[in-house]
Amino acid sequence: MNHTDILPGASSLLPNHLPETGLRERLMQRVRKSHARESQFHTIRRDAGQWSALQFDARQKPLADTPAAHSALLELAPGATLEQPRGWTMQEVVLLVGNAALGDALLACGDAVCAPHDAAHLLRAGAAGARLYLRLSAPQASPQQTLQFSTLVDDATWQDFCPGVRIKELWNGGERRSVLVRMRAGSHVNSHDHGLEEECMMLAGEAFIGDTLLRGGEYQLAPQGSRHGAVQTDVGALFYVHGSLDPAAYAPAPAART
Repeated sequence: MNHTDILPGASSLLPNHLPETGLRERLMQRVRKSHARESQFHTIRRDAGQWSALQFDARQKPLADTPAAHSALLELAPGATLEQPRGWTMQEVVLLVGNAALGDALLACGDAVCAPHDAAHLLRAGAAGARLYLRLSAPQASPQQTLQFSTLVDDATWQDFCPGVRIKELWNGGERRSVLVRMRAGSHVNSHDHGLEEECMMLAGEAFIGDTLLRGGEYQLAPQGSRHGAVQTDVGALFYVHGSLDPAAYAPAPAART
């Protein structure tokens, strides 16, 4: 098949000879650049990472340990109470499977909670057991009470962030925030820099973050000073994000003057 078979009349726009020599190398250069750019991010796939015993009736898959926090996926046996590691004052939980209680608050699948990390707010699995995302930290402004809402409900308490994208704040520490992000199919968020490290736990759906496809149950940590490519989804996505989240970093570029 020649070029005019594909696009009649285009032969005059093409050189007489399209060299294929070096085509593979040019493609490989793009692959290497993409790999180098994406390898700065710490990504844990849902079928990768190591589960380890946390206590006799619980296990964990560590996601990240930074100076600011410990993040992990946890599985609790029915009725198990999670032992509390010392040194943390705040816990953020998203219940992925099963049921649980955090202190006096009963948690259903899809609930997100921010609460003090103390003896009055022990995490207990329900009769069905529980699988959850847990982030432990010790911010200067720790919560004094429990904030709880369902990630499955998109109501007026969610804020518009950019076209097709809404957020719900779980915790606000000034410089740092934790939010749930809901993206409609076909929406995107512009590329952006990270003044602080940023954690992203994909809860449902999937999205490309730069050249990396993050699916439900997968996690990525972007280091301080890194730059993410555009976030875009074809099918929709729901994820937890913790970071600086400066709205100016995500603002569309101003239109060029003509």
